[in-house]
Amino acid sequence: MSRKVLDEKECDYSIHTHVHLGKTKDDVPGGWALNLMDIREFIPVLRYEFECYIQINGIISPCRVRINPRLFYSGVSLKNYLREQRKLDKERLLPLELKFNKKDLDKFLNDFDKEDLDYIDTKLSVGKSYSSKGWGLSKDVVSKIFPVDAYNYMFPVYIDGIPAETRINLQTRLFYSSKELSEELERLNKIDPKQKVDARIILNENYLKLLKSFKKGHYSDYNCVICGTPLDKDSKSNKCFDCLDKELTVLKLKKILEFFNPLETFYEEDLLELGYTKGQIKIFVYKFEKNDLITINWDESFQLKDESTLNDFIRKWK
Repeated sequence: MSRKVLDEKECDYSIHTHVHLGKTKDDVPGGWALNLMDIREFIPVLRYEFECYIQINGIISPCRVRINPRLFYSGVSLKNYLREQRKLDKERLLPLELKFNKKDLDKFLNDFDKEDLDYIDTKLSVGKSYSSKGWGLSKDVVSKIFPVDAYNYMFPVYIDGIPAETRINLQTRLFYSSKELSEELERLNKIDPKQKVDARIILNENYLKLLKSFKKGHYSDYNCVICGTPLDKDSKSNKCFDCLDKELTVLKLKKILEFFNPLETFYEEDLLELGYTKGQIKIFVYKFEKNDLITINWDESFQLKDESTLNDFIRKWK
């Protein structure tokens, strides 16, 4: 799909950030990863990053989807300018201003909804995923979880005052956290590392419970290695759903700890400012409260529990 060139006259808003001049050996970089905090009004990454589950060959694992936006520029004059600046100071940070139409962008974002999507079926390459613990997701999958059409433009940008056209690449990866799945992928790698496996990315926990409910009625002779709950007869995991859910809560907790310290007071507005939706906030507060990881104060502010409590939970369930 070709990209429309967004004329600067169509833009009514801009964001400001900084990028490194570049540490490449031979030349200046052709693009940069963008600072997520600086660009949150342009790409609300936390709104679309999420924790979920993946099912491969009957093995269910908690996983997380992470988005890493990158900006690539075109323009000989800019590249020549960067080369000259690099001769002067390779460590220099360059101011960057990216312009866009906020009204049109907000409409794209607000019209996009994946809430009714229970799962996404896809194929993933075995490769060395047992080692990397993840995959890059195809455009087809990403388009179902992120409004990619909102960024299918050549955006006007000024880098250190030099104009250029840029495109946005939404590099999206899925990371899993399961020893059982890693062992299965390593087994498949030894058979044929170039093969692809059928994978189901499960977005809705209610759907996951329904999926597992079809297996109930016949239990295996094995129990969950964590809590001792009998496992479903055809389960290929050695953990029950509740223990897998706690592993998923660890992923959510680690993400929140990137922004708030233990015992630090924060509000729903702070989370909205970071890009979380009200639905996401409701879900993780519920999970944290259920596992005694958070305090909800009388003024509806939040505090994570003390560092020792949080670390104990992470160590047990990671």
